[in-house]
Amino acid sequence: MSRLLLLCGSQRAGSLNARLLEELAAHVPTGHAIDRFAPGEIRLPLYDAVCEQDPAIRHHLAALHRRFAMADAFMLASPEYNGLMTPFLKNLIDWISRLPWLDPTAPNVFLDKPVLLCSATPGWSGGALGLVPLRSLLAYVGAVPFGEAITLPHAGQAWDAGGKLDPRLADMGWSACVARFCAFAVRADTRNAA
Repeated sequence: MSRLLLLCGSQRAGSLNARLLEELAAHVPTGHAIDRFAPGEIRLPLYDAVCEQDPAIRHHLAALHRRFAMADAFMLASPEYNGLMTPFLKNLIDWISRLPWLDPTAPNVFLDKPVLLCSATPGWSGGALGLVPLRSLLAYVGAVPFGEAITLPHAGQAWDAGGKLDPRLADMGWSACVARFCAFAVRADTRNAA
């Protein structure tokens, strides 16, 4: 069994990427635990070395870091902002990756952990352009981005007013991709434990 942390790159209420993560969570095979951050649960300022000395920020950062550390793998869904990941997601990764430099007892929570990258956008690309730099950033901090990614173009039209996913999108290969990713995460966890 692996523990998956689902993380949305948008804090907007009704985020298309939060909806996508919820749909993908339904495809996670039985036996895997799922953790997710609630909207507004992450309250970090724009990264600045001066802020590192603030006890309240350090306390909040340590709590977030523990949640990342408990995960065996991550599923990240981020909108695309001008061909990049969101500033919120970049800032979060910067902060989380910084804690081991501030506290030598804190591990690199990204090291060797698999990541499934996802994106939902109203545009035609489905956010594929923004996943390229996100893949590079995650590899830089030591994570292992999964070879496949899930993108949903024209996502503004994917759900009806009641929040129900268009039935034509219910079988877009998501289930098979999530199952392959979970199997990959289990194999990676087994290798890391050996």
